[in-house]
Amino acid sequence: MKKSANRYNEDFKAEIIRLVREENRPVSRIVKDFGVNDQTIRNWLKQSKDKQDPDRMRIAELETELKETKKKIADQEVTIDILKKATAIFVQHNRK
Repeated sequence: MKKSANRYNEDFKAEIIRLVREENRPVSRIVKDFGVNDQTIRNWLKQSKDKQDPDRMRIAELETELKETKKKIADQEVTIDILKKATAIFVQHNRK
């Protein structure tokens, strides 16, 4: 669904980040000059900062893992509930 996911190459992103950080250019000015959405630039800045800090990278990895684990547990709980109900139906059916 993301058509523009690879719209900007890594060199372009790095240049925009450099302009903001090293030359202290305001994001609003870069938006006007380059036509990039301001939230996109802010996302690039955050991702760049996260990549530079190994602790933040590890936290992001753990958050992703936790989210996946929670989803898996929820799926397993649904499966268990279905199996319990099926077992109850079979036990009632066998008693007759």
